[in-house]
Amino acid sequence: MTTYKKDFRVMLSVGFVVAAVALFFAARLALWWSNGDYFSALSGWEIASAFWNGLRFDLSVIALFMGPVILILNLPVKSPRWVKIWSSVLLAQCIVLAGFLIGDLIYFPKVNRHIAEEVVQLSNDWGFIVSYILTQTWLPLAVLLSCFAGLVWLLCRYTDRHYAPRAWGWLKNTGLLVLILALGVLAIRGHLGGGKSLGVADVYNYASTPAGAALTLNGVFTAYQVGRKGTLDVVNNYPAEKAIPVVQKLFISPDETVLQPSYPLMRQRQNVAPQPKHNVLIVLLEGWHPYYVDGLSHNGFGATPVFDQIIQDGVVFSNAYAVGQRSIFGFAAVFAGLPWVPGLPMFGYGLELAALSPMPKHFSEQGYYTFFAQTSKRSSYRLCALASYLGAQETYGWEDMPQLLPYAKEAPFGYDYDAMMFAADKIKNRKQPHFMGMLFTGITHEPFTSTLPQFDKYPYDSWEHGFLNTLSFADWSIGQLLDRAKKDGWFDDTIFIFVADHTSGGPTDKSLRNHFRIPLVIYAPKILKPRQLDHIVTQNDLIPTVYRLTGMTPAYTAFGRDMFDASGERVALVSDGVNIGLITKEGEILHGGGKVIDSQAYTPAFDVDKTEEKLLALDKTAQTLLTENLWYNPSVDTQEKK
Repeated sequence: MTTYKKDFRVMLSVGFVVAAVALFFAARLALWWSNGDYFSALSGWEIASAFWNGLRFDLSVIALFMGPVILILNLPVKSPRWVKIWSSVLLAQCIVLAGFLIGDLIYFPKVNRHIAEEVVQLSNDWGFIVSYILTQTWLPLAVLLSCFAGLVWLLCRYTDRHYAPRAWGWLKNTGLLVLILALGVLAIRGHLGGGKSLGVADVYNYASTPAGAALTLNGVFTAYQVGRKGTLDVVNNYPAEKAIPVVQKLFISPDETVLQPSYPLMRQRQNVAPQPKHNVLIVLLEGWHPYYVDGLSHNGFGATPVFDQIIQDGVVFSNAYAVGQRSIFGFAAVFAGLPWVPGLPMFGYGLELAALSPMPKHFSEQGYYTFFAQTSKRSSYRLCALASYLGAQETYGWEDMPQLLPYAKEAPFGYDYDAMMFAADKIKNRKQPHFMGMLFTGITHEPFTSTLPQFDKYPYDSWEHGFLNTLSFADWSIGQLLDRAKKDGWFDDTIFIFVADHTSGGPTDKSLRNHFRIPLVIYAPKILKPRQLDHIVTQNDLIPTVYRLTGMTPAYTAFGRDMFDASGERVALVSDGVNIGLITKEGEILHGGGKVIDSQAYTPAFDVDKTEEKLLALDKTAQTLLTENLWYNPSVDTQEKK
């Protein structure tokens, strides 16, 4: 029997593109089906538009990654080995794309958006990724690699039996390559007109709501667009000279003076009466949502008895917000007063190249012992290095902390109790009379793992049950820290600040208020009277607040103001993936870079246009001052020496 042979590289190329398109279509279909509540408001026409226009973004990223390989595959090389090698590369690309799309499907319900800036963080934490894959997902990985090996074997066998090089002249070969190149460029650009290639913000040319945009986009495209430069290309035409005075009015208090006009947010308090020094301990809580804290929500979960008592005895801010949905955003806001808006690199990935206002350094200069400790490894998110950059005298990670209890399983991000006892030891053995410490917890980070039997009140059969188990351990750990503070004698003179880095879980409510609201309590029963303050505050307000509570008067810059100051307007600027939002007491808006894409009124007085103008002013000010390095001038040291 004669086996028919031919050059099937063109057919193979088309087949791989069709397979890739089918993968993206299936992922979009699965996204729509598995997140019915989120997409329920879309009309049939909007859903059809998302699937149709989503092809632009799918083909753009397919052409970007697979196009060069298809071009190489079709070069006039006659060797069967050439076909085997590049066909195997295309197959590997399809499998990697499928894996990324599956990961995006798993991630999407947590924050109702595709993977974006997270890829920048993950690219610098390969140790954890490899460890997680090998320990948590080794079976699916083994199955996937086995399937890949089997498909490669079939491709090679088919090539041996059916491949024969084409006998084309140079003209036909050149024509084919030019056609492939032209189609690839067209697919990447996503349109025939002039201007730039497709970007994330272009989705709002085809969708009018966040849900429609999410269904149109895919996680591979968003991750690539952000990951290739660590940020997004955005255009904000609001004049900087008009934006900065708006922001100054929002953030600079009447008793503060701008020291240099060229650094318009760097200010210093004037005529401050001397007051006693206090210790400060800031505890950044991983992924806490007010919904699970009974003292804030009254939902009866029973996981936070210690924190509930802290709320009773402390100053609780019931309307507090995170600046973003990632830990690095919370860290940058709490410890450096930094916002993050699309168009800026993240802190630790380029933003720190600008001169920043260093809170730990300011405390060190006043004779405080300053330190930072995190439950995760020192390299995680580069936080130890960043804390040192901000002036912390000592920084510690999981590697530095002894394990104190016989835990059931190893937690990938460490144990809150161990970190808190380690910090208490450092405080007890300090040489300076006062300290300013920063702790970042991690046990409530996914994947949730069992700690001690008494905290496993639920089976680990759902996200919420796993979170509540680890939340109970985290709450108990805080109680142990406070007990140590009382025992060692530094409780009465210490201002404890408990603030979440971002939210996790909670109600299905799509509002910015739900997705960004966090627990924030200042606890100092011997210094501050208990009360509840209901005006809007954010993580960026912490630095001005800490300086006032401790009587510090450095020249500083922060994208916020004292949380105890209820005068004037207060707003919360939040970063929602590739979008940006603003929360005011009257309502909220979500902005896609070119227009308002969603809004929600809390009161009849809400004005969308005025709120958008304020958001654009905040965005423009942050971009201008940080990109032009006009945020903070380290050469100006006018702090009163005490």
